[in-house]
Amino acid sequence: MCVTIRRRHYATKYIAKITSTSPTGRSVTAEVTPPQPIPSDTRGYPIPRRHVICKATNLLLQSRPSGSSISDFFSSLSPPLTPSEASEILKSLNCPRLAYNFFHFCPSFSPAFHHDAFTYNRLILVLSKSSLPDRFDLVRTLLDDMERSMTRGTISTVNILIGFFGCSNDLKRCIGLVKKWDLKMNCYTYKCLLQAHLRSRDVHEAFRVYGEMRAKGYKLDIFGYNMLLDALAKNDKVDQAYKLFEDMKRKHCEPDEYTFTIMIRMTGKIGKPDESLILFNEMITRDCNPNLIAYNTMIQALANGRMVDKKGSLSN
Repeated sequence: MCVTIRRRHYATKYIAKITSTSPTGRSVTAEVTPPQPIPSDTRGYPIPRRHVICKATNLLLQSRPSGSSISDFFSSLSPPLTPSEASEILKSLNCPRLAYNFFHFCPSFSPAFHHDAFTYNRLILVLSKSSLPDRFDLVRTLLDDMERSMTRGTISTVNILIGFFGCSNDLKRCIGLVKKWDLKMNCYTYKCLLQAHLRSRDVHEAFRVYGEMRAKGYKLDIFGYNMLLDALAKNDKVDQAYKLFEDMKRKHCEPDEYTFTIMIRMTGKIGKPDESLILFNEMITRDCNPNLIAYNTMIQALANGRMVDKKGSLSN
């Protein structure tokens, strides 16, 4: 005989098997089989149950789901919903507003449920990719929630926030979280920060971040170098542009045709067509195939320097 105990203090269903009863029938002895623990990966994190994620996602995405059906489903889970499963459900929901509401609904499933850095990261990422008009306010609210609940974020949290807030005043708050959470900025964090300053057209601050990044032994990829180099060239930071160009070669980051085009445009603009031609020849020597933009930029540099007679050498 089996009996289901319906009073669940911890939102967990237990199945008890009665093994004996007293002669009066007023007391019973029962065996309770504890729920099987969720398997963990090699790092000790519980492996999400895919059937739970699929069922929960389908329930939430129904046109008019009843609150009781959703609540009953999550309350019946044994063991209860884990943060990693909640994170996967947030990822599966194609409606940012629904994801935000579900996030705040999760703690009601079980008193033991608490959001961690991974669920916060997931929801912040979902909101950052959305077009919700109040997405910035929603993310600020999530950060306030993390502070109130003393949830410590990770460096990935900071990276997502920097990419999301970009050039806004919230950028200072993002950097402050590194110290508050006792984190260490990695190469990707510096790259996100540098790009944020470039988007706000703050070339001086972007180059300062590059210097700090360089001092710690980090280096940019070719896309980061080209973005910074282009910004320096367009803002007439000639000395800094030359320094960055030489750093690229020292850091074993081979300049490509876009790198050389930026330098050719800059040297042509400041009236040094001879250097433009040297750069163009170096591009050929390094097996970079000049595209139409590179040729046009070189021709413009020669024209500005009244060296049109040298134009024929480009075809050689």
